[in-house]
Amino acid sequence: MTVPIGPAQLVEAVAAELDGLTDQPLELYVHVPFCASKCHFCDWVTDIPVNRLRGDQTARSPYVAAVREQIRYYGPLLTRLGYQPHCMYWGGGTPTRLEPEEMRAIHEALEESFDLAGLVQWSMETTPNDLTAERLDTMRELGVNRVSVGVQSLDPAQLRRAGRAHNRDQALAAIDLLRAAGIENFNVDLISSFPGETSTAGLAATLETILERNPPHVSVYPYRATPKTVMAMQLDREQMEAWDVGSMIEAYELAMEMLTAAGYHEYCHGYWVRRAEDEDVDGNYKYDLAGDKIGFGSGAESLLGHHMLLNPSAQYADYLRAPLQFAHAERFSLEEPERLTALVGGALMTREGVDFARFRRLTGFGFDELRTTRHFAAWLDLLQECGGRFVEDERGFRMERAVIHKAYITHLAYTMSHGLALARG
Repeated sequence: MTVPIGPAQLVEAVAAELDGLTDQPLELYVHVPFCASKCHFCDWVTDIPVNRLRGDQTARSPYVAAVREQIRYYGPLLTRLGYQPHCMYWGGGTPTRLEPEEMRAIHEALEESFDLAGLVQWSMETTPNDLTAERLDTMRELGVNRVSVGVQSLDPAQLRRAGRAHNRDQALAAIDLLRAAGIENFNVDLISSFPGETSTAGLAATLETILERNPPHVSVYPYRATPKTVMAMQLDREQMEAWDVGSMIEAYELAMEMLTAAGYHEYCHGYWVRRAEDEDVDGNYKYDLAGDKIGFGSGAESLLGHHMLLNPSAQYADYLRAPLQFAHAERFSLEEPERLTALVGGALMTREGVDFARFRRLTGFGFDELRTTRHFAAWLDLLQECGGRFVEDERGFRMERAVIHKAYITHLAYTMSHGLALARG
């Protein structure tokens, strides 16, 4: 079904798919669609007016109330269906735009509505300019045990081109703040192949400085142009020049070389970790197709009982009026296999790939059935043309690790030039 579905009907549909299963792992996601600035590369906020994006606490108040209402409705119902939260992620936007009392209000609703005793990890995104000692104290008090910092670059000129609200000094100070607050598990997000850069020197300099701080996790995402973002429009107008595929691969391989030499290893394309024991925590819960999730907020996606549910961020006003009503709901089916492209693509970027048992549990049908559809057969052929090589055994289907980065970047460049949906994210 692709039309709005009432909350009661939705819960009945999910219960029918679960058919009495208990102890179902569940990811909780809270979407916070507020930021200090509208970054020129970010596709999460393209449809959000700047004045609402940068709204103060008074402007945010109706949204916080709507999120709390949605949590309090669905939490007890999902608990009765046998769902048990095992990880939680607050993203956006920028969750640390919220004041401490707003964080506490949302957490209070979560704690009242779910059994959070089984949470292994609670991650929260932030930007350096929004991270303060007071917010970190509140995050620690509530139970946040992992923080992801959107640094992107330490090059002042690149930060300006990207529309970031922070500077180099704030980015480095954020790492010191995290350690002073006792948060040892954190990630630094970077982007390679930014338009406007004419060589890999800026990326190398950024990585060198970041690695001197010895963060436990580092993410490096190859830049992707997405419609309606400022950078994508600048590229279309030839005000900036995109990197060619070979140069994008070269930039990423520079990052690979530097991170490997510093003792990191890649557990998923773009995600690097210092300690092997940390990989299990992130790997089990960050992979696509890992299990059901419920997303709270106007831009959140949910996967429940073989259903995909979505409230697009463009429908913010509708969400405030009816936070219990998902704007889009459909059961996964082989008639619309393209709905699973991003999920499968994300799984193929990981070391594990597509686990057959997990895939069936999430979708209600087998991966063999999906890949024989016309859409997926063509898509897998395209990945192979982009350099992907596949390995299959009785457990699952995965891509050879040695070629993941080349296949992903080549596919990324292809989809950007052809206007197709990306394989991941």
